Amino acid sequence: MKHNSFIPNKNVLTMLALGIISLSACSEATNSTMAPVNANASSAGQTRSGDHPPTFANPNTTPFSPQTAPQSAQAVQNMVNIPAGTYTIGRDDGPAIEKPAHQVTLPAFKIDRTEVTNAAFAEYLNAMKIPVNKNFEGGYATRDDLPPESVRLLMEEERGGGLYPIIALDDPQARIGYQNGKFVVNEGYANHPVTESTWAGARAYCEWRGGHLPSEVEWEAAARGQDARLYPWGNSTPNSSRVFVSGRTGVTSEVGSRPAGASPFGALDMSGSQAEWTSSLLRPYPYNADDGRESADSPDDRVTRGGDYMYDANADTLTATHRKGFSNLPYRGHRHIGFRCAG
Repeated sequence: MKHNSFIPNKNVLTMLALGIISLSACSEATNSTMAPVNANASSAGQTRSGDHPPTFANPNTTPFSPQTAPQSAQAVQNMVNIPAGTYTIGRDDGPAIEKPAHQVTLPAFKIDRTEVTNAAFAEYLNAMKIPVNKNFEGGYATRDDLPPESVRLLMEEERGGGLYPIIALDDPQARIGYQNGKFVVNEGYANHPVTESTWAGARAYCEWRGGHLPSEVEWEAAARGQDARLYPWGNSTPNSSRVFVSGRTGVTSEVGSRPAGASPFGALDMSGSQAEWTSSLLRPYPYNADDGRESADSPDDRVTRGGDYMYDANADTLTATHRKGFSNLPYRGHRHIGFRCAG
C-alpha cells in the first residue's frame, strides 16, 4: 500500500495524476442482550430513514449491461441467496472488538459468490470512458498517463463531499493497466481479486452493477449462516484446502480456488484471500443500523471482514466474526483489501 499515493488537501489535478477520482460523501448501542435487532433495509448499505444516501453514479458512465461487461454480468448470475431470518453476530469468547454476541434480523438478500475480480473491475473503468494519455502496465501509472481532463469523471453526490479516487493504479500491487484504448488486466491476474480499490471505488462499482456494498452484518450472515459457526465451513481449524494465505506481498490466488472453505450458502473466499470492504463504520457492538454507522458521510474507518492473504495466518483472524477498521480516505488503496457486492 502506498500511503503517499493520494495526498489530502492537494488540488484535484494532483490527485488525478495518481489515481482515478470519484465523488463520495466524505453512538454507541445499548446493552448486550441477545434480543434481535431489526437491521432491515438500513443494514443493506443504506443510511437511516430520513437521510439521503449519496449516489456514486456518474451520468457519463456507460450503463451496466451483460454485453459490455460479461465478467460482471456473470458475477451477478452467480450470486448466492441469503434467506431472511435472525443471525448471530459476534461472539463472547473472542476479542473485545467482536463482543458481545447478539442477534440481528435481516431481510433476504444476495451476495457475490466470490470477490470482485480484476477483470470485472476493469469493465467498470472502461465504462467510465476515462481519458488516458498513453499505455501503462498495472502498477506503473504515472502523472503523465492520467491527464487533467479526467476531472470530467468526478462522480456526482447529492449533498457535496470530498474527492475520492476509485483505485490506486500507481501502486506496484495494482493489476490493471491500460493498453490500446482500454483498461486491461496484467497477464495471469484476470480472475484474481481486485487490489488497491478504495472504499469509494468498491461502492461505486457495486452501485454501477445495480447492487450495494454489504453491511458488516450482511457479510457475517452470508459467511456464518444461522448456526453461529466460527468459520464459513464450520468449526474445524483452517487449513490450506479451505483458506488461501500466502504471507507474501502481491501473491494472490484466483477467486473460488478453495471450495472446501465455502460458507453455508455457497459463498467462497470469505476467509483469507483478500480482506473485504463493507459499508459499515467501525463502531462497538451491538450492531444498530440506525446509530450512524451506515452513514456514507463519515471519513472514519470502515469495517473490513474475512482476514487476508498477507497478515492473517492466525486462526483467530480467519474467523467469520473477525472485524477490523481501515481508512476510507483518498490515499487509502490497499493491496490486501478487495470486496464483493450484495443485492
